[in-house]
This record gives sequence, structure tokens and C-alpha cells, in this order.
Amino acid sequence: MPGFQPKFIAIGGGRIMAFPERFLDELTERNDIVDVVSQYVRLTKKSGANLFGLCPFHSEKTPSFSVAPDKQIYHCFGCGKGGSVISFIMEIENLSFPEAVAFLANRAGMQLPEQSDDPGAKKRQRLLALNRDAARFFHAQLKTPAGQIARDYLARRQLTAQTVTRFGLGFAPDSWESLANAMRRKGYSDQEMFEAGLVKHGKSGGVYDAFRNRLMFPVIDVRGSVIGFSGRI
Repeated sequence: MPGFQPKFIAIGGGRIMAFPERFLDELTERNDIVDVVSQYVRLTKKSGANLFGLCPFHSEKTPSFSVAPDKQIYHCFGCGKGGSVISFIMEIENLSFPEAVAFLANRAGMQLPEQSDDPGAKKRQRLLALNRDAARFFHAQLKTPAGQIARDYLARRQLTAQTVTRFGLGFAPDSWESLANAMRRKGYSDQEMFEAGLVKHGKSGGVYDAFRNRLMFPVIDVRGSVIGFSGRI
């Protein structure tokens, strides 16, 4: 689309082999299976201690999808699929086991444990944190006097304040180093900002903001992580 300037960071590729059992136990405790499943399936019919609804994994007219709150498991008597809250997220969101764990950890506000067999994990988490802080910076700038031009554009496009907040829209000031300076104050290096696609190298050897005078759209993955940005003039 004309006017868009997309930037993404290269986050994928690392392997996460295992999670501590204690962490997984806490993860399932803090993600009640009824609450999680209810975001995808309407559970209304009760049979004993179990709740029933229409299975999200196959077409059916009579509810055969069962959730057992006491056992924290689900089972479909129609297609046979079943398991824990982690396996449900793997199925419904088409995620791998580590991705499902990360999804639920983000939902519960839990920090993923360090993975000793994945040397790139720490760096990826650092870049994700940088993108998150950049998104917060852009969102805050939208509310400043300099962001009035972007707010006027949003008003013409009839986007409500609720939509702006929900999708974390923001504004990149018409400045060469506003974002760079803000992220430096938070402890991020110029190299990290460059790897995240937030700055570019200048001819003099320094860096400058990649986005200037643009309405900002954070790109958010299924785990709720900001993995990049698009900017519209």
C-alpha cells in the first residue's frame, strides 16, 4: 500500500528443547482451562462436573466437546481430540509446544525461563523487549501536540479511541533521533536498534530513526509480542 514503510525484526529460528516441570505446573494453574477454552468455544451444557460445547476441531450439531474443570483437561467424543490447556492452544492456534507455552505465559503475565540450549533466546527476548518499549514510545507520542497531525488523520478515517488503544497505534515524531535517544535512555544500544529495524546507519557513522512523521502500526504475533512496525505517511 502506498505510504507504508514496513520493518520486521528477525526473531525466529531458535530451538527451545524443554521447560522446567515446576514452570509448566504453574503455567497450567494460572491458565484455567475453562477460561481459555471459553474464548474459543461457548460452553453451556453441563453433564455432572463437566461442561460441553460444539467442538472447534470438527463440524457437529450436537455438543460432544467436553471440558473437565476438576481435571483441567478437554476431550471430544466426536473426533477424539483431547489433552491439557497447552495441547488445546497448540491445536486451536496451530502452534508448536514451545509457541503454545509462550502464548499462555504471555496470557498469564509469566516470564519464560532461560533456555540454556538456545544461545539466541536471550538476544531474541532483548529485541522483543526493545520493540515493546518502542511501541509504547510511539503510542505516547500520538497523544502529544506533535501527534495532532496523526490524530486528525485517524479522525478522518473514523477510527475510535478504543480502536487506537486496542491496536496500540502510535506516532513517530518528525525528528532524526527522538526514538533513538529514548531507547538509549532505556539502555538499548544502537546496534540493537539497527537489528530491530528501528534505526538506519548514517553516512557519518551514527544512526537515525527509520520512522519519522508517520502514523505507526505495531505488528503483533499470536503471543502478544511486537515483532515489527509499519509506518504510514
